[in-house]
Amino acid sequence: MKKHRIFNKGEQIHCFLTSYSDSNVFIPIKALVMDTQWDPVNPKYLVKILKFYDSFDFLKRHFFDLNFFFEFEKRAHNIPLKSSDFKKITDLEIRLNQTDEKRFYVVVESVMAVKQKLDLQQLFNDIQFFLICRKLSEAKELMTRPFYKGSFRLDSQSEFNIRMKNAFSDKFKNGEISIDRLFDSL
Repeated sequence: MKKHRIFNKGEQIHCFLTSYSDSNVFIPIKALVMDTQWDPVNPKYLVKILKFYDSFDFLKRHFFDLNFFFEFEKRAHNIPLKSSDFKKITDLEIRLNQTDEKRFYVVVESVMAVKQKLDLQQLFNDIQFFLICRKLSEAKELMTRPFYKGSFRLDSQSEFNIRMKNAFSDKFKNGEISIDRLFDSL
């Protein structure tokens, strides 16, 4: 079992907002731990959002529609704000930190929290890589179905691999991951 760091009240952390309403959306944030709920496997933190690391367009499409836990052991619901009330991220960050800020505290799981921003960036890259590969695998299956004859039709999985390698070979120059093995494994 992977160990993760335990944080105390008052510590600044970097973490992901996640939601069971769309488990594939991870919103990276900087936060302040306001309270903790101990669990030997996966403690939870009630956090105050200090800073978002995503674009405002992404937040408008996802943040306001996701269900979050705002208290321990309570039902999840949407944040009581409308995306149309904000023009930029700083407006949203200011709103989340006004006198009624407690109603915007969000629960995050300890496995989604780290101390350093660079650690969060690495975790985010790993998660996004997995999600992208899963979507590419789904696209490969859809494009190579024999009965499909549309614009995205490919004759075989080998053709898909060749096209993807042509499109992304420049991104795999450093040799960390073999592009051949990656697309063959999808």
